[in-house]
Parts: sequence; C-alpha cells; structure tokens
Amino acid sequence: MRSAVLFTLLFALVANAALARDRGADGKWSTRRSSHFELHQDVALERYSGPAGSRAFEIAVLAALESAHERVRDGLGVEPRARVTVLVYDPAVFDEAFASRFGFRAAGFWAGAIQVRGGTQVDARLVGTLVHEYVHAALASLAPPSVFPAWLNEGLAELFEREALGQARPSAREYAELEKALARGNLLPLSALGGPSFSGLDEPAARIAYLESYACVEQMLRRYGRERVERLVEELAKTRMIESALQRALRIDLAELEAQLVAEIRQR
Repeated sequence: MRSAVLFTLLFALVANAALARDRGADGKWSTRRSSHFELHQDVALERYSGPAGSRAFEIAVLAALESAHERVRDGLGVEPRARVTVLVYDPAVFDEAFASRFGFRAAGFWAGAIQVRGGTQVDARLVGTLVHEYVHAALASLAPPSVFPAWLNEGLAELFEREALGQARPSAREYAELEKALARGNLLPLSALGGPSFSGLDEPAARIAYLESYACVEQMLRRYGRERVERLVEELAKTRMIESALQRALRIDLAELEAQLVAEIRQR
C-alpha cells in the first residue's frame, strides 16, 4: 500500500514537473553544466537581474550544488554516478504547478530531478533548499525513496542543510519547541514518520516532523559517529528494512532510538 501511495505521489509530481518544465514562465530555459550537475533555469528569471546577473546566478547555484556534493560525499559516503538534473523555476510557475501537492509551503522537492523555487539571488534560503534536495537525490541513487523512512531521509537532509548554513545542532529554541510538542502529545512516534514523505502534513505538523527528524539524526550522529550512520544508510539500502539496518549499524531498534531522542529533548 505504501509503495502504491508513493508511486501515485511521485507520478503526480513528475507529471506536474514535466508540464511546468515544458511551459516555464515563457517556455524557455537556460542550461549550464558542471562536473556533477545539469542546471536548467527559467530564463524569465532574467527580468530580475538581466542576462549578466542571470549567468552569475547560474554559476552561484552550481557552486552551491558542487559544495553540497562534496559535503554529502565526505560526510555520508554517497555520491551519485550520473549527473543530477536541477530545475530552477520562476516563483509564480513553481507555486502554480506544485503548491497544491503539499500541505505546507514548499521551496523545492526531489522527483527524479531537483526542482526548486527560484529567486532574485542565491541567498541562504536557496542554498539551504539546494543542499536539502541534493541529499534526497543522493540517497535516491542508492535505493528508491520508499526504502528510506521520512524521519531518516528528511533528518539527513535537514542536517546537511543546516551544516551548510553554519548550524551544528538544534537551537535551544528548537529544543523548547520539541519539548512543548512532547508535553502536548504532538511529537509523533518515529514509526508514524516512517512513510516516504511529509507532503500530506499541514504546516504546524510538518514543522514538528522536520524538526523532530533533524533532532533525531543529529543526536544519532553525535552519539554513534558518522561512520556508523554511514553504515546505517548502506545497510538500509541493502536490506530495505529499517529495524535490521538499525541493529546491524547501531545495535539498537527503533523504539530505543526514539527513547534516546525523547530523553535528549527532556534534558534540554
């Protein structure tokens, strides 16, 4: 059932992406390649900065992506063999094509290609989105997205996104937010976050789900080290069973991992 739901979601996203890609804001795309990426940018973005500014934007986007490639390769041992396709949409086109597919405001997603909402400059928001979606692309090169529970997939994406922006761990305010959610019964069990994505959640629930996933992966990394987290990803790609992968890599089960997370939240 979960595979069928994922297939339906991905089919819809890919279909919408193809339609938006063919249409664009004015039907034209600018293409530029780097060592590991092929970037397609809606040429309508030139109206914000002119042709020269648009070229500088493309170069900056590719630089951010190549940096993400290095981070994920060195930090997780994952490196896609094929060049990854990236589409940067005019904001209006992105919103029109994809807003209805999410219960919350999305800045990007992965569906066979990295698809992001463009802007006037490569700022922290866009860099974070590019890094986040690249992690999904890298993991998808190992196994289908349905193999990775959302708490792990999104937790790793949040981890690398925040590291790229200079954040080493959840802030005191974020821990307080998780503690409040825990006290109110709004902190979901990891088993409930084991689906392929959070796309069906509304804005408040998605906020907690992403934050909980990030906190879980960050404390797992701190407790067990990068090599064992890397092994967890490898084992999961091979066995396609999270409980088996957790036992082989970390010598714990999902309930124990969740108990560690809850204890971490309460201690903050």
